[in-house]
Formats: sequence, structure tokens, C-alpha cells
Amino acid sequence: MSFDQWKVLLVEDEYDSVQTISKILRHYGIAVETAHNGRECLAVMERSLPTVVVMDLMMPEMDGWQTLARIRADSHLAQVPVVAVTAYYSFDVAEDAHKAGFDGYFKKPVSATGFVQQLAHIVGE
Repeated sequence: MSFDQWKVLLVEDEYDSVQTISKILRHYGIAVETAHNGRECLAVMERSLPTVVVMDLMMPEMDGWQTLARIRADSHLAQVPVVAVTAYYSFDVAEDAHKAGFDGYFKKPVSATGFVQQLAHIVGE
């Protein structure tokens, strides 16, 4: 897998989660850009399409559910894989995330050993 071409947009409002997930991704040589809510996410995506979006479900201003709906409704953005990360893991939420159109679902804290490999599978590498 060649991660040096990847750009991940991490949409997360919690400082510790931003630091942890960014550190995991950067360990593999993956470029990381951050946004702290859905509005910032959409603004970043208008400037430059990421390889994949890693997004928290619960954020201020515009949560992950609302942001995903906006991404999927925009023909320019809709093809970008979007995965959810949340501390509120349950089978029902995972199922709802899949039905909503998320390409993957991860519980926090993400596993340093499997997270990037699972993202690669979602991205198609």
C-alpha cells in the first residue's frame, strides 16, 4: 500500500481524538487535514477533495449525520469515501451509519493496528 499519495480529512471536535487519529495516520506517511465541524469540512472539501473523510458523528454546528447528507447530495463530493468514528458505539448506530451512506464505522478509540488497513480496504487499495 502506498499511503504517501493519500490526503485524509479528519473532522473531529475533540482535541485528544484529533491528536490520536492524526498520529496514527501520519505514522503511515498519510497527509492529514483537520476540520472541527461539518461546516469546516464542507469548506475544505470545496477547495480540495480528500482521499477519504474520517468524521466524528457528534459535533457542534453541523454533526456527522448532517454533514454526510450534504456530501452525498453534492455530485462533486458524493464519490469521496466517508467513515464515521464515534465513542457511542452500538450495533444500532453502526447499522444506521451504514444505511445513511457512511462507507465505514469505527469506535473510539480507533485501533492503531487495524485502522489504516481498514481504511485502505474502503478506499480500494
